[in-house]
Amino acid sequence: MAMFLSKSVALLTMNMEQPWTIKPWHVKVSLRKGGIMVPDYAIKLPDKPISGPNLELEGKCFLVTITINECETVTVRCRIHHWHNNPLKRLPNVKGYWEGPLDPIFPEDEAILITLPKPPEIGRAHV
Repeated sequence: MAMFLSKSVALLTMNMEQPWTIKPWHVKVSLRKGGIMVPDYAIKLPDKPISGPNLELEGKCFLVTITINECETVTVRCRIHHWHNNPLKRLPNVKGYWEGPLDPIFPEDEAILITLPKPPEIGRAHV
C-alpha cells in the first residue's frame, strides 16, 4: 500500500466560489474516490495552511503524510483543481491537466518531490 500511495497523486477538487482551507477530510475524500480509505487522524497536512479559492494554486501540488496501520508513514502528492458547478464559470477544459509537471505550492517541497517514486505515465492511478 505504501508504494502505491507514494506513486499516487490525490486530486483535490476545490470550490471556485466559496472560501476554503484544506483540511484532512478533503484529502480523505480524494483518496476515497480512488478506492482508498484513510481516516482523518492518519492524514498530516503541511504546517502552513492552504486556502482559496486562489487560481494561482491551480494545478499546483503539496505533500501530506499518511500513517498506515499506526506504524508506517508515506508521503503522498496532492494536486489542487478548482471547480465550479456552473459550466459557464468553469476553467477551460485542458485534456490531461492532472498529468502535467508537479509544481509545488511550497518551494521547500521541491527537494522531497524529486525523491518520490515517479507516478506511472498515461493511465496512472490518480486518486
